[in-house]
Amino acid sequence: MSRESGRLLVGALLAVGVLVTTGRASAQTELPTAELDPLFKGGKEGHAYTRAMLELGMRMGAATTAALRDDRERARVALKSFREQYAMVSALVPSWKGQFRTSTIDELEGAVAARADLATRRRIVTRIERSCTACHAKYMFPVQARYRWGDFASATVPADKGGSLTFHQLMLDLANNIGAVRGDVEAGQIADAQVAYKLLMERFGTMELLCVNCHDQPRQYFIDSNVKSRLYKVGGLLRRGEKSAAEYTTLFNDVNEMSCMPCHQVHMPAAFQQEFLREAKR
Repeated sequence: MSRESGRLLVGALLAVGVLVTTGRASAQTELPTAELDPLFKGGKEGHAYTRAMLELGMRMGAATTAALRDDRERARVALKSFREQYAMVSALVPSWKGQFRTSTIDELEGAVAARADLATRRRIVTRIERSCTACHAKYMFPVQARYRWGDFASATVPADKGGSLTFHQLMLDLANNIGAVRGDVEAGQIADAQVAYKLLMERFGTMELLCVNCHDQPRQYFIDSNVKSRLYKVGGLLRRGEKSAAEYTTLFNDVNEMSCMPCHQVHMPAAFQQEFLREAKR
């Protein structure tokens, strides 16, 4: 990503805030939760629907690969296995049964039996893949936000003066702190910038603690040594009293591009989907 195109965290959060406000009025995917809830018990890695879909993907891969080879018998057996799993998965959530049309599988079986040319078989395989993608694009991430991700609203760490600090408030604090450091530097108020920097580093350290709320393995990206080194360099500039905002620009852009924005792209879709579902119940 170009340095020139790097957007500062505060601006990014404001943009996201506008999207969230307007997005609530737009169409949202309604999930058949009464049908899904029983299929998503047993822990994040043990969901019955997830396992069934993963098995379906494996059988699809075997079937489509075999269909593109000149081995009709293997393709016939693999397509039969794929069809069986396809039918089983389609029955798990009756509301989605219409997404599982078998006409293209029928067509692929016919093409294999008739020894259709490779280009014809590949076009049919592509249509099967596109049908899966279309359904996933509509439903996969709302489902993951509800069942696969931890609850962002309950992710907290102890606050400085008692109580707790939420995931959302921590993100806001980080945005405010980094914005304050740059603003103070631009105003030539280095002493104030040093105070804001201290708060920024405290909040950045707190973010590491927050990760363990949901992740059972250590997480280093977004908070790794590369990001920390940029923040430490900002501190070094402040300690020597550097007043030229240009000296800080690359470091701020790096932090935004290496930590803030990638983290938002991973976590915000799920976090805001969860918030939408909560608000729909109020």
